[in-house]
Amino acid sequence: MNEIITEEMNQIRMLIANTVAQRSTLKNEMQEWYERFPTERFAKLDNLIFIDGMLSELDTNYKRLWDFHNRAIQTV
Repeated sequence: MNEIITEEMNQIRMLIANTVAQRSTLKNEMQEWYERFPTERFAKLDNLIFIDGMLSELDTNYKRLWDFHNRAIQTV
């Protein structure tokens, strides 16, 4: 299968990779936080929720573009 990946799709991929790295860092911080302060709310929870939303939007945009540019491949 010869899929089409546009420059915009490559940029979204890079954004996804960077955002996943940020999310991973926050998840590690959260784990350390709850080990130290098990009864307190994680101070950066809002950031984590925001990043999860960004990842969802980036994924949706990438899929929309992939579907648009690779529709012919799907029907073969």
